[in-house]
Formats: sequence, C-alpha cells, structure tokens
Amino acid sequence: MPQTHHYLRARSLAALALAGGMLVALPCMQSCNIVTPAAYVLEGPGMIDAEYILLDRKTVVFVDDPRNILPRTSLRTTIGDLISFDLMERKILTSTVATRDAIGVSRASGGVSADRLKSLEAIGRALDCAQVIQIQPTVFDVAGRSDTNGIRPTAIVRVKVIDVEARVRLYPVAEVLPEGREIIASIRESDPDSLRTRGGRAQAEEALAKVLAREIAELFYKHDRIDLGENLGTRKQ
Repeated sequence: MPQTHHYLRARSLAALALAGGMLVALPCMQSCNIVTPAAYVLEGPGMIDAEYILLDRKTVVFVDDPRNILPRTSLRTTIGDLISFDLMERKILTSTVATRDAIGVSRASGGVSADRLKSLEAIGRALDCAQVIQIQPTVFDVAGRSDTNGIRPTAIVRVKVIDVEARVRLYPVAEVLPEGREIIASIRESDPDSLRTRGGRAQAEEALAKVLAREIAELFYKHDRIDLGENLGTRKQ
C-alpha cells in the first residue's frame, strides 16, 4: 500500500509540473500570436470578435494590384468575389458588385492614381457603390520563401474600407495604420515537385487565394479563434 501512495504521489507531481510548464509558456505563446495544441486545451477554441462592423450598404471589393504581385489576373476576381460571397452569405452585406467590374472601371480610367482615396471613390461612384473594400497585395509566394520557416505558401495584403459618399477611410484609422490593416495568410507546405507543373502551381495559388479571402472576410464578423481543419499552428492577427 505505501508503494501505491508513492506511485500516485509521483504521478500527481509529474502532472502538476507539466501543467505548470504549459502555464508558464502560455504568456509567451499569446504574446507571439501563436496558438498551440496545449494552449487550445487550456483555453478552449474561443471566438474572435469582428475588428470592424461594416455598414450594410452596396459594396464592391476591389483587389488593387498595380505591381502585379498576384501571378494571375484571375486571382484578383477569385479573392474579391470569395470575400463578397462570404460577407453576403453571413448577411453582413446585402448587395455587392463583382470585383471584375471594379477592375474594369480602374483599367478604363487608367488605373489608380497617386491620390488613391479619390481614385477609389471614383470607382465606387462609377459602380453606384457606397462602400469600397480595397485589397492591396504585397506578397503572394507559393514557394514559401516569405514564410518564417521558409516552407509554407504565404500571402500578405493590406486592407482598407472607404466610405464613398463621405469621402473618408472608415477602417483602419489612418493615423494608426496609414498603409492599411495587414493580413498574412499561409497554407500547408506544398510538394516542391508539384510546383514545377503549371497545374500544380495553379492549384497551390487557388488554395492560398481561398484562405487569404477567408482571413480578410473574418475581419468583419465573429469567428473561431483557430481552424482545426487546417492546423494547430499559427493564426496571424
């Protein structure tokens, strides 16, 4: 019997040590915006509130890519329309205009000028929209070179919301984030061999565009803290 007590006591101490170690590590993980399986078990999934509540007005999502960061023009419409569909499906917005229409207006007017706010207002007015969600890509790397670990396909964009009628930026606050709200999206690493084929590369691009669109749309509605269907790695905020 004494041996049994010693055994149980040893197990209890070991469990306490493990729990203590996870609790000590947790503040660091939170400060780094990293959610790990241990943190998930301790905190539960939880929910993240919308960063900005969109006004339910006729809106166009304009993927503004003057530097041709996206490898294919069609990805602009893919990203923009996925965001629009998501926001309409969740009843955040009632009416949206196709992204390709915004791209067409921009091309017809010679592109977005140095006065970007004025140009975005003009695009919105031409499409009879009261609101423009501007998405500006800065990185779209299916090879994973931009990933911190150098393996995961990664995309980075800046997001802004423009009130066409009031002629002001609604989100984010210009004084706080003058370049816009940065979103970083990653997917699981691709097989390097598949990226050598046109079809394999296109498949990786579409997968990254889909995740990027979801990450952008989630700025505007309450959502799960982590998507267990993808990984228990990082969610960059």
